[in-house]
Amino acid sequence: MASNGRFIVLEGIDGCGKTTIAKLLAAKLRKAGKKVIVTGEPTNGPIGKKIHDILRGTLPMPQPVDFQKLYIADRLEHTKRIIKPALAKGMIVICQRYALSTFAYGTAFGVSQTALQHIFIKPDMTFLLDLSGKEAMKRITKRGNEQEYFEKQQRLEKIRATYQKLASWRKLGKILILDARETPLVLITQIDEMLSPKR
Repeated sequence: MASNGRFIVLEGIDGCGKTTIAKLLAAKLRKAGKKVIVTGEPTNGPIGKKIHDILRGTLPMPQPVDFQKLYIADRLEHTKRIIKPALAKGMIVICQRYALSTFAYGTAFGVSQTALQHIFIKPDMTFLLDLSGKEAMKRITKRGNEQEYFEKQQRLEKIRATYQKLASWRKLGKILILDARETPLVLITQIDEMLSPKR
């Protein structure tokens, strides 16, 4: 990766624990004296807000390819405005969802990989938090929030299977699958060990 920083991505279906792990990992790295920024997609920018509105049902759902192209447009802006500047400053960027999400969610619903091609930064490491759709729905239901478009067990199972197929795709960099049923403490320990330089 052409930068001085480190780009770490957390991936997985809705409800797998990305937000919790991102916060805990950032806290651990900051405690070790690292400069860290936590970000995610969709963003809170104009395109990202439109995506959120679609997911919540306040705007109609576009065709799968058009919906994923909104994510791509949001990513290009996100990369330019936040990710690249942070990496150039030597920071560790922890991003919840990145390019792998577009390929997983897109191809799971019939969009070709060719239609989803775009320019993106290859992460230094991607951690795929693997969880069944059934377990994810239990967690989502416990939140008590109104469920979004993809937060249905059948859809999540389809996306999970696609994630697993894409995990060996080297174009997206090194992808490590972690069992998201583990406690956050266990997962953070595993991630920290994988991020630490080998002695």
